[in-house]
Amino acid sequence: MNVTGIIAEYNPFHNGHAFHIEETRKNTDADYCIAVISGDFVQRGAPALLSKYDRTKMALENGIDLVIELPVIAATSSAENFAQGGVCLLNALGVVSHISFGAEANTSTDIDLLGRLADFFSFEPPAFQKYLEQALKSGCSFPTARREAALICLQQTDADSTDNNTLARFEQLLASPNNILAIEYMKAIRRHNCKLTPSVVTRTGAGYHDADTNTELASASALRKFIFQDNICQKNDSDTLNQMLTRTVPDSVRELLLTAYENHTFLQEDDFSNLLYYELHRQLLHPTASNSNIDYSDLTQRIANKLESFTCWSAFIADLKTKNQTYTAISRYLLHALLGINAELLTAAKNCHYAPYARILGFRKDASPLLKNLQEYSQIPLLRKIAKERQALTPDQQKLLDLDIYAADLYNRILFTKSGVQRKNEYREPLIIL
Repeated sequence: MNVTGIIAEYNPFHNGHAFHIEETRKNTDADYCIAVISGDFVQRGAPALLSKYDRTKMALENGIDLVIELPVIAATSSAENFAQGGVCLLNALGVVSHISFGAEANTSTDIDLLGRLADFFSFEPPAFQKYLEQALKSGCSFPTARREAALICLQQTDADSTDNNTLARFEQLLASPNNILAIEYMKAIRRHNCKLTPSVVTRTGAGYHDADTNTELASASALRKFIFQDNICQKNDSDTLNQMLTRTVPDSVRELLLTAYENHTFLQEDDFSNLLYYELHRQLLHPTASNSNIDYSDLTQRIANKLESFTCWSAFIADLKTKNQTYTAISRYLLHALLGINAELLTAAKNCHYAPYARILGFRKDASPLLKNLQEYSQIPLLRKIAKERQALTPDQQKLLDLDIYAADLYNRILFTKSGVQRKNEYREPLIIL
């Protein structure tokens, strides 16, 4: 049995994802494809556009055989921990031979360079931290500082990197969010000795930050921007939305998204503004070990100073942003505060490489041989009915599962407040089976 894993968010699923799955099956000769997806909150520190069950259905209808939830503590972490969680989870299933991901890498040389960058970041030379700190102090954001420090070290330590063309290509590769994730996947494989063979699919169409939706291969961020920032929801313009979705997503996804639009079930950061305000206020007034996400850092001080003028989540981040802290990093910090992710939970996650269990969200009926193999070979608990299976977990695994359940409860409560749609709780929500 040949099984390939994909780590994704599908927020929402679009034609580019369908292309990636199709190419993955060709490149790896996969009998089955497993997707590990973020749950109700995603890596940029925000709620998912739609619930994890809706996005599971999208994936299963468009080429994925089995969907597993990436625990929220990994799904809302830095690229390094996000990748570590997904890679280690796939590896621990015991049946996955390949991991497939997209990258802005057009040639075999580019893929080799990504591998060299993964080697570099897996075992950073001592000088790297020095150059990183210098770049941060100069006012660079962390991604920019990391890129600059790496390029200096590569030029000094790698004779093959002193060529100006190679250095320029390294710089270009490190400027792409998708390439950064690709490098992190490769790095996680190396650091944890995972038995996974990388398979790179060259991304085509719009880039990660490209807002163009006048293309068949628009990005997920472009779709979300079209829905929210272009005020499609406020304009009550279903025809315009339908036209855009007809170009950019598979038909089954278009129908699901149009239904969500009609039912007002799209969620974004600002829908959680009041909850965030109350939680930040509580933690700042009553700091304890249990809410130690709020510490005495520069960011914490800015939060304390500016909380009085809080209006909404997105505006607050814009108010807090500085040259060397990105919007996404601040949003993740605030989300962790909202969810109560503290040092104790982070330690529990790190101890299991952010992969404490494999919670199944859905599968295709014809993937029953895959499920049978998982039950035989998985090195971590497989969760299908958590009310029963929770008791068999270790205390740390239980804490992380409880965090996933709490995150879903928050998401579902805001969904109900906004739309009137009431979902079953995590103990009673059935798997998506097609």
